[in-house]
Amino acid sequence: MAENAQNTMQHDQLDLTQQHQLSKKQAFYFIKVQFLVTLIITTICLFFNMVVAYSALTGGTRAAVASAWFAYKVFRLSPDSAAESMVASAFMGEIYKVILTGALFICAFVLIKPISAVTLLITYFVVHMTPAMVSSLGLGVSDIKIKREK
Repeated sequence: MAENAQNTMQHDQLDLTQQHQLSKKQAFYFIKVQFLVTLIITTICLFFNMVVAYSALTGGTRAAVASAWFAYKVFRLSPDSAAESMVASAFMGEIYKVILTGALFICAFVLIKPISAVTLLITYFVVHMTPAMVSSLGLGVSDIKIKREK
């Protein structure tokens, strides 16, 4: 009986590790897509003028860098960590993401002259929403199948 419970625990642990790896892979896939969308928008904006282009680059990188920071904070823990540690890491990651985003916006508006605030903010919003758009189109990472036998 105890051996059966131990085998079940090991099987669940394997599934948890697979789930963690799939989630991590999905998160970093979304970050890559965010950087790609930033580059596409920036390239399109180059046809208008240089200020609009670097404003778009600035806005897009703000969103992608903040997402990367959050993903790093969430996935730095192993999947067998205590639930409280994982929740605390996600919570602190989100707090630091908001602080980082605010600091990066302040730096952009104070240090970059001239800047197109409208382009920066629109590009930030579009890039920030990219994971939701990619998910709704069904373009996420799906090459790892998680099978749970009960």
